[in-house]
Amino acid sequence: MMIKKKRGFPLGCLFWVALLLLVFVVFLFNRKTIEQVLKSTNFFNLVSRGKEEKEPGGPETGPEDVKPEPGPAVTTQPEKVEPEVKRPVNVQPEPVKPEPQAPSLNVRNAKLFFIDVNQDGQINLKSVIRPVTYSDSPLTETLRALLKGLLPSELNMELLTLIPEHTELRSVRMSGGTVYLDFNESFQFNSLGREGHIAQLKQVVYTATEFPSVKNVQILIDGEEREFLGPEGVFIGKPLTRESF
Repeated sequence: MMIKKKRGFPLGCLFWVALLLLVFVVFLFNRKTIEQVLKSTNFFNLVSRGKEEKEPGGPETGPEDVKPEPGPAVTTQPEKVEPEVKRPVNVQPEPVKPEPQAPSLNVRNAKLFFIDVNQDGQINLKSVIRPVTYSDSPLTETLRALLKGLLPSELNMELLTLIPEHTELRSVRMSGGTVYLDFNESFQFNSLGREGHIAQLKQVVYTATEFPSVKNVQILIDGEEREFLGPEGVFIGKPLTRESF
């Protein structure tokens, strides 16, 4: 009988088995360290990505693999920012008020009547020519000039006025040939009595009737017609003329 010899276990296999056991033991002891190293190197993601790329259907081109085709170079210019223009607000201009124009002035050589007392004490009228400036009514301005009294040059002529001081002309009104002269209360008080009242009335009537349009003069006191002027009773109840004295 032939007895078959048992074939011995090769020595090389024992070496590899021992090496694998050693690696496995080292792996068990350093498992945590190895896992941390593999995670830090992103090893697992790379392995899984490699498997996906090997799936059937052909390699897919990711966005990283697409290279842009060369084209003309485009130069980007900075956008021009236009400055903001403030448009004027549509405001209606205020109407321009016309400046009041000064009234045009005229000059008239007027004849004013004052009093001259002679050596016998008689009261006489004497006229002077004086330029009077006016705008609308030369008669009104002439009478007001009479009430203001004498100029220095006229005082040198030894003239005087018997119109009471503080007399004011309140208004002047024409009706036909009659002019209505309204004086304030001061006009009826004359310190020279009856002769003084007649003299002041003559000054007014003669000065007013120098105007051709004036035929007679009606005297008013504070807007009222009165019968007599002064306590001695000089009649003024009707229009007066030069022939009234």
